[in-house]
Amino acid sequence: MHETKLYYVTVDNADIRENSLPDSGIEFEIAATDNDIKQLEDLFMKRKRFGDYATAYLNKPFNEWGADREREAYAEVIDKIYKKVYQLGTPKTKQKIDEMGIFD
Repeated sequence: MHETKLYYVTVDNADIRENSLPDSGIEFEIAATDNDIKQLEDLFMKRKRFGDYATAYLNKPFNEWGADREREAYAEVIDKIYKKVYQLGTPKTKQKIDEMGIFD
């Protein structure tokens, strides 16, 4: 069985660390294995890639043919990130996400 450790995740900054830095943004405490952390890192990389793709369309006015698809892909990755954080989250983290209304 893999060892679970406490980590602190800031979704806005795509930051995962072992020490709490409350001034770094909205921080979520999770209990995760190395494999869980790898999955989150992969999701953060996908978010960056899809964000870059979606932003590229902003530089091409009136060329929206692929923009909706890229925006939807970006939104799906964000949703997956929050679901993973919620799944791994401590009770305090789950309460914080519920209060934020992310899944409403």
